Amino acid sequence: MNYYDFLSFKEEALKYYPPLVYIALGIGILASAFSALYIWRREERYEKLAFYAALALTAELTLLYALLVRYHLGLAGISYINPFEGGRFNILLPFWVEKERLLFWLWIYAFMVLYAWRYRAKTFASALNFGSLAFLIAIFFTGREEPLPEMAQLTEQYLLWELHPFAAPVELFRSLIGKYYLYSTWYMWLHPPMIFIAYAAFTVNFFACIAMLLKKEEIYDSIAYAYAKFGYLLLTIGMLIGYPWALEAWQGQSWWWSPIISASFMLWFFYSAYLHARLYIKDEKMWRTTAILGIMGYLSVIFAYLVIFLLPGVHAYV
Repeated sequence: MNYYDFLSFKEEALKYYPPLVYIALGIGILASAFSALYIWRREERYEKLAFYAALALTAELTLLYALLVRYHLGLAGISYINPFEGGRFNILLPFWVEKERLLFWLWIYAFMVLYAWRYRAKTFASALNFGSLAFLIAIFFTGREEPLPEMAQLTEQYLLWELHPFAAPVELFRSLIGKYYLYSTWYMWLHPPMIFIAYAAFTVNFFACIAMLLKKEEIYDSIAYAYAKFGYLLLTIGMLIGYPWALEAWQGQSWWWSPIISASFMLWFFYSAYLHARLYIKDEKMWRTTAILGIMGYLSVIFAYLVIFLLPGVHAYV
């Protein structure tokens, strides 16, 4: 793929990507509106409309993600020169990097929302649509313009240099080779998706914990506990997988106290406390405690995600 082919390929992707984000936002607004009407009026028709809107949103997000996968595979076909070691290399970027992280989180969460309808808690399942809308609003304001903006910019600069190779842009090659070594590791194909799937499960747990505080019904505790166990398992395995890779990748660097790693341990301790408190759920006084711990755990999830962008650290560039 040369420079002009890349521009054409990118233009084609941008022709569909922003409209699909707009459509997803529109469906999310409809789903939340139907959910609000059902919670307010308790009419079955609104509950069905809320479910069908959630189903449509999941299908639309799947289409959007398929477009992103195609975009990633297209970029993977570009061959870069390695001036330091000789030869060429290609980069297949994982499907959950840069701005795709939040979209991947939402996409998994959308499937969990549909699964939640299996419980006999229609009000709760409907309320989960509000979470989808919150994600969509965040995506709309932070990443609706184009996918992989950083990598696309590096690729465009490289192909332009290849078209007019007058001076070797050392920093450009270092950035591309750095991304090659980072994104080609097995770690990037296991650790991040496990963490974001865990985050999606904790999102459902968050809504269930709020329902526990408001309704004090056993069904909400059961839902919260089921999703917390699943999320906690993935979070723990994901963090353990990340540990040996960090030892190898950041030798001699003070990565142990990196903000994102500290924040990750904080949320792990919150959910450890939640699951431990859940062992004593037969004591009615523990209902409120477990719900509050679940809510605090999710606030720590949001904090851990934002730390990537707000605070410096050796892990922050991932």
